Amino acid sequence: MTTKPFDQFNKRLFQELLSPFGQVIPDLAVLGEERLIDVFFAPFPGATPDFSELGVLAQMVTQPALLEPFRSALSDEDLQFCLLKLFLVYADQKRANPTIPVTEPAKLWILAAEVSDRLLHDFKGEIDPDLGEGFYLLSKGLKTTIVAIAELPTVPETLWLRLMGKDRTQEDAIAELLQMPEADPKRSNALNLLVSWRINIEVTNSVESEEQRILMALSQTYLEWEKQTERRGREQGREQERRSIILTSLQSRYGELDPALEAIVPKLMELTNSDWLSLVLRLSKEEMLEHFTNAS
Repeated sequence: MTTKPFDQFNKRLFQELLSPFGQVIPDLAVLGEERLIDVFFAPFPGATPDFSELGVLAQMVTQPALLEPFRSALSDEDLQFCLLKLFLVYADQKRANPTIPVTEPAKLWILAAEVSDRLLHDFKGEIDPDLGEGFYLLSKGLKTTIVAIAELPTVPETLWLRLMGKDRTQEDAIAELLQMPEADPKRSNALNLLVSWRINIEVTNSVESEEQRILMALSQTYLEWEKQTERRGREQGREQERRSIILTSLQSRYGELDPALEAIVPKLMELTNSDWLSLVLRLSKEEMLEHFTNAS
């Protein structure tokens, strides 16, 4: 199971957006050797995702769905491996005691930052007449659509998908997110996830050369998040968001949280955002615990 910060961001974003409409299962294991579906979505009976809230993502999850995001260009091996997981889901549904919580056929959605013309030609990908530019249907029997995120039109209906892209595509989507009304809970939730992603990149030292540009865009989301938390003060809901980000940062930096680390979370919450983040980045686990033991 991957622990890359961007993969965590994708899975948590799908959970935030889709959980009101169905069961969202990250890292779902399927038959055979351990193979994990990045995100499996099973809609609640009678629930209809709201297009005005989710845009084209609402059209993608009207039935059970495997959601497989890739930050890199999609390779033949990536596509083949995703198809294997889809077929294993179908095999599971044929068992007497299936482990996957749906009875109707699922569909595979592969979301990739870039998709080559050669790959689309080799796998017979054709533009989806209903969803349009950037959506490529494979042969009908495969029940699979490839989403080429870089090709999606820059419209509000594609915002949540473009946040999963890279380079200019993602930078523009982040800028659009910051322009949304501050009272919109989806803006706030996405902002929190982006802040967590930025912090995770720092605490895991996973900044690659190609990530420098997006780190600058994420820095803007961090500044906006700081302003937002200061404006709203110490409201209970806002404090819960800060607690969640602190817990995520501690886990990314030190691994599984034990009681000793959890005990210092209230003390970290008393600090400013920049102060607690500085401690997490600078101190080892032992030094962190000693710091607050000596301070008490």
